[in-house]
Amino acid sequence: MKLLMITRKIDSRDALAGFAWNWVKKIGENTSKLYVISWQAGDASGLAKNIEVIFLPKSGRIKKVFTLWSRLIKVLPKVDGLFCHMNPEYTILSAPLAKIYGKKVVSWYTHKQVNWRRRLMELLADKIITASASSFRRPWFSKKVLAVGHGIDTNLFKEIENKNKPADFKIISVGRISPTKDYESIIKALDILKDKNIKLKIIGDVILEFQRQYLASLRQMVKAMSLDDQVEFIGWIANQDMPVYYQGADLFINMSGTGSVDKVVLEAMSCGCLVLTSNEAFEEILPSDFMVAKNNPYQLAEKIKWLKDLSDDKKIKIRKQLREEVVKNHNLDELAVKIINQFK
Repeated sequence: MKLLMITRKIDSRDALAGFAWNWVKKIGENTSKLYVISWQAGDASGLAKNIEVIFLPKSGRIKKVFTLWSRLIKVLPKVDGLFCHMNPEYTILSAPLAKIYGKKVVSWYTHKQVNWRRRLMELLADKIITASASSFRRPWFSKKVLAVGHGIDTNLFKEIENKNKPADFKIISVGRISPTKDYESIIKALDILKDKNIKLKIIGDVILEFQRQYLASLRQMVKAMSLDDQVEFIGWIANQDMPVYYQGADLFINMSGTGSVDKVVLEAMSCGCLVLTSNEAFEEILPSDFMVAKNNPYQLAEKIKWLKDLSDDKKIKIRKQLREEVVKNHNLDELAVKIINQFK
């Protein structure tokens, strides 16, 4: 089978989009030819020879759109279908041409937001695949929508044996620095606990300029609470380098308000990390014990202490259960096959 895929960026070293490189690699392993149009400039090194990546111009939205259309005209006649990954704009811009050439359009979307772009994508796509029911809400055409789980490379994100048992209880949280991530509740929970053996690493940075003020407020909060020795802001880490951070942590906390299945939680689970989240999308995936209320640092503090005080045997059992959930229902190898099967 020959497919065309459109995605935001192909670059294994990118902190936010690096996972897409893994997706392309896995889909390419199951196709005779895979063309990939990358909206942003990146680095396609390391991919198999049957994968051809086309980077659109670095600047100029109009130039990008016209270049996209010219590439579609050249590639669509050669492929069996079009897979639009993530942004609904890719489906909106490409589906009309794909239909002219009689090619099926399959779109991937995982977000609780329902706006006119998502509605138009829903109209134009032949099939929509998503991580869970909560990741594609209030569909007009429910028969088009198929929940298939997320795609985590469980060979990359894996648990290490003989995990060290340091005196410190290490917590990490990963994602862009934004108010929707509610990092302040995690910091406040540490202040409530008054346990100097609990350490927190926040991995990520701002994307939009206005978010710098939020980051500054978090740093000020840490200083005011005298938590400088416990809280560390790491900045962005390439997706390929993240496993060692998950593997070295005891607990991963995600206070996201996105309402869709956040892949970083699944990556942490796949690495055998205990998790706590306020993200309602995980009510379908995690036992209720691992869910916490939003903007409630006191409850979060109680949950952290509960997990910290569990016996080693209990922690090992939970870690194995969390990884098994990812391997069984959110495995990238299986997701790649499910994507390809939509074109058969």
